[in-house]
Amino acid sequence: MSSTHEDEPKMKQSSKKRVIIITSAIAAVIVIAIGVWAFLGWLNTQRIDSSKYQVVYLANGQAYFGKLQNTDGDFLVMKSPYTAQSTSSDDKTAAAQTTLVKVSSQVYGPEESIAIKASQVAFWQNLRDDSKVTTAIKSKE
Repeated sequence: MSSTHEDEPKMKQSSKKRVIIITSAIAAVIVIAIGVWAFLGWLNTQRIDSSKYQVVYLANGQAYFGKLQNTDGDFLVMKSPYTAQSTSSDDKTAAAQTTLVKVSSQVYGPEESIAIKASQVAFWQNLRDDSKVTTAIKSKE
């Protein structure tokens, strides 16, 4: 009878060890799953290619072209931004043309960067090196 009472503390200890091991294993699996989920999410996000120009389209249809500095936070910052401006002539046979205008050359004299409220951005993209916009920007610099 005394052996039964002596075995109870050992059984309680081994039972506690099992609970600790199982709890630790579950916690480790959860931590690994969160890490994998975060890593895969990071891989799937579009990143700024600093060797290229970007376009930022706003919800109101306006677009800015230039070198995007960030895509997180309340504001996206773009260096040396341009906007597209349509020009038309008095000649009705001539088609309207679109030119790029550097934001810093506007009448009100802004600096060489623009902060765009993130909530107003519809989407942004990296531009190809052979795009007409990239070629036009490079010719102006």
